[in-house]
Amino acid sequence: MSKKRPAHAKPPSGRAADQPRPPEERADITEMAYSGNGPDQPKRPRGRKPRGKAFKGVMIAAIALLCVFGLLFILLGSYIGVMINRITFDGEYSEEYVDSIVPDDIDPNESYSDSDLLSDYTFIDDTMSDVAEIEVRGNTQNVTNYLLIGVDGRGDSYAARSDTVIVLTINREKKTIKLTSLMRDILITIPGRDKDGDGKDDYGKFNWAYAFGGFDLMQKAIEQNFRLKIDKYIAVNFTAFEKAVDAFGGVDIALTDAELAEVARTSSQPASTSSAGVYHLNGAQALAYSRIRKLDSDFGRNDRQRKTIQALFSAAKSMSIGQLNTLLNNVLPEVRTNMTANELAGFAMNSVTYFSYNMGETYYLPQSGTYTSKIDPSIGWVMLFNDPVQAITDLHKFIYSIE
Repeated sequence: MSKKRPAHAKPPSGRAADQPRPPEERADITEMAYSGNGPDQPKRPRGRKPRGKAFKGVMIAAIALLCVFGLLFILLGSYIGVMINRITFDGEYSEEYVDSIVPDDIDPNESYSDSDLLSDYTFIDDTMSDVAEIEVRGNTQNVTNYLLIGVDGRGDSYAARSDTVIVLTINREKKTIKLTSLMRDILITIPGRDKDGDGKDDYGKFNWAYAFGGFDLMQKAIEQNFRLKIDKYIAVNFTAFEKAVDAFGGVDIALTDAELAEVARTSSQPASTSSAGVYHLNGAQALAYSRIRKLDSDFGRNDRQRKTIQALFSAAKSMSIGQLNTLLNNVLPEVRTNMTANELAGFAMNSVTYFSYNMGETYYLPQSGTYTSKIDPSIGWVMLFNDPVQAITDLHKFIYSIE
């Protein structure tokens, strides 16, 4: 770098000491001073401001930070990729679904009155055309629906009835996560199934759809009967559920005296006490709690399932990286889904954001007081909507937050 002229040095000849330098001379000196190599070297463009050591230090620090972030994202991406590869995607397995189901909720020793028997389906036939006129709604700019399916199977078995079906709705505008339980005993028409050869879709319980044709048939049944188009699903069976809860280190659930007795009867005693209170349940105990039905009704059963999901969601917020890693390693190999690797990676990256969402709103279909229970000897106990159009309309209003 060229040396700076001392303050006492004489100005160039022909100019007084107190006379300002001409503009062109000041510009030439500035260019020389910051070129770094003197007048014989290429000059930098005019107008560039000098940068000091502090600026260079900041730039070096910024570049280093970007390198660290880049490394972290590469490592995170690799980790997510490894975890996603543990999931069983659609097309990676073959499943032999059942062709018929024997009703298991009819007591052969119990007598029923004529008013309990469902002799025909005229009520539904007369209104299905109205339900068909309801717009089929899917994902929107801010609302995304996923189907969570709990399958009544263990080990590698997924060729069974759906034990639990919940629509998980993420609303990015309102920052909410909603859970909607679709009751297993709702009477529906099963698309494309015509075993009696009458040219019409057969009737059956909602939870039969998965046993007959997996998610593909359940998706069609939901669209035909509930006017919802849900493209993505995640399914777990009982084995996966138990492993998930155990990977969380258990879950805290408030049990009534009756619930505690039922959990102890079907799995093991959660603790040495035998009175109502909050208990720390392991996987087998949490599964037993979630499946309790005889104490009250299917509504109580679904309420217990949602409470378990909400408790797990709350626990996940405070989990360490090591605990999350254990959870993913134990659970992901048991998961069935049709989400792509990129979709799952995006979901994983957004999970921190979703943890801040409110998860307090829940819903049942049908709502209490909006259905009638009847029995068909070939199907079992079923739920019939009193007003199918109103039931589906109210469902859509809840999911899409329509006033």
